[in-house]
Amino acid sequence: MLRRLILLGAVAAFGVVPAMAQSWVPVRAPERTAPQSLARPPEPATIGREKSGTAFFVDDAGHLLTARHAVEDCARLVVAKEGRFVVARIVALSPGFDLALIKAPKTLGLAAVFPRSGAAAANDMMFAAAYDKLPGMVTRGGVLANATVAPGGGEAGHLVIDSTVTFGASGAPVLDSRGLVEGVISRRTRIDRVLAVGAGEAKAFLTSNGIRFDQDDRPQIAGGGSRANRAASISARVTCLQN
Repeated sequence: MLRRLILLGAVAAFGVVPAMAQSWVPVRAPERTAPQSLARPPEPATIGREKSGTAFFVDDAGHLLTARHAVEDCARLVVAKEGRFVVARIVALSPGFDLALIKAPKTLGLAAVFPRSGAAAANDMMFAAAYDKLPGMVTRGGVLANATVAPGGGEAGHLVIDSTVTFGASGAPVLDSRGLVEGVISRRTRIDRVLAVGAGEAKAFLTSNGIRFDQDDRPQIAGGGSRANRAASISARVTCLQN
């Protein structure tokens, strides 16, 4: 409730008031379903509507990477992290992948690091979660992994993971055992399988927009360290306010 009140105060100055919150009850889908967006659906409109996803910082200048569908057609973008709220803007939308580059006034935390070489392999343990789920995970001592790379190929340029991430996870980073970003959550293709844009495509998108980001093959977390804690340090909630 406190976060909701702060968010309303943060965006009221810009002339947009989000809709009232709506409770969501998970519904078990059939084993195979049509691809499903992982951004929270827009809430019923009164003055405006909102949808939310996850973004993560990629440099020290306030640039964040997220899913394109989470930030398209927005009147305002608000980035929230640890009780702080800032207004952001769209810098670029990828024409070929579900990626968007947005800009906040400053980086609220650490910047992500991408692998310099190599690629995730089948059955590798991964971690991915919506930003809103991370505080609870960190409070409970963190999480080492909650997803695995699915065997077999997926769509070109994508990483397929077995994961139960749900609404709000669009744009979240997929972290490997070193805490490096191996993908960006795009959408769910069935109840337990998620498609993420691969690290190579994400890096190419950032490079094409003149963003200097960190690459390294060395671990960014201590051996056995919590990937949930690493995700919490680089991620933020992004809210799209619509008229």
